Amino acid sequence: MFRWPYAKNHMRIRWINHSEEYRSLELIIETFGRVSEEARREVVRLMEDCYRRLSPHDVEIVDVMLFETSSGMEAYSIKEQGLVGVEFTGLESGFVATHEAWTGIPKILISMDRLHCLEPLVREATVRHEVAHSILHGSPEYYIFPIPTSLSEAESKHGLPRRYVNNILYLISIGVKDYEVTSLLLDNGFVEDQVAYSKHLIKTSQEDLQAWSLSKGDPVKGLITVLGRFKDLACTVAVSKYQGFKRVEDINMLGELRYLPEVTLKGLAEVSWALTGMSHLDTFSKVELTADLTVRRLIGQVLQS
Repeated sequence: MFRWPYAKNHMRIRWINHSEEYRSLELIIETFGRVSEEARREVVRLMEDCYRRLSPHDVEIVDVMLFETSSGMEAYSIKEQGLVGVEFTGLESGFVATHEAWTGIPKILISMDRLHCLEPLVREATVRHEVAHSILHGSPEYYIFPIPTSLSEAESKHGLPRRYVNNILYLISIGVKDYEVTSLLLDNGFVEDQVAYSKHLIKTSQEDLQAWSLSKGDPVKGLITVLGRFKDLACTVAVSKYQGFKRVEDINMLGELRYLPEVTLKGLAEVSWALTGMSHLDTFSKVELTADLTVRRLIGQVLQS
């Protein structure tokens, strides 16, 4: 069995929260492969500062896994998800960092090679993004969503394979959660880095264009490809709302998605902007409502085009 060379450190953070009570948080840092001490310290510094600034919160312990390579992080994820009976979809393969909480303890995984390819502000925002996930979505219930009735009906109507329905729900849920995370960070003063982060995410890469090109002729794959951009647009929408924009048409980064058909982009943008009116709802209600909107505004249109 393949094993990574690794090191493990326990670190305890203490601070006084807004009610002048002492709070503490334990970070369990594990490094897999060759991760420099300087790089490890930088991640820890960003996390410590972010957890303090986002207090009060109930997080007491977080596992932080730092991987030398993205392939190492992916191999670890496949193994760990297999142990808890979760199917690895591959939809996370391009991520720089991820958060999960299958065991009940928040776990942050970071690909250090990908992290250090980013501009400094985006690098900082990426780490803070995962910290915010551990605060908002640090329990297993945020990773197991029941299939909404609207999606079940779309499954029957369009003959969608169940694995694609699961993927659609997954992509909707991570977009909703990313909107929540970006909003939390913006509301707590992390503005410059979150603006940079949203601009980085919404940029269309060659991989995006290739995925769209390869999906032509297969409407179901095309739908998954379109929804793969939902999380990117969700973060951009959160920033746009914070900056005072009132309509989805005002988002100045929509031009990055012009490779999509106009009607498809309009549907995706409307579903994304609808998140701005859901602040009174919990995560699960947001996911259900977003799924309903996705069925009405996007799924039928993409599958019938």
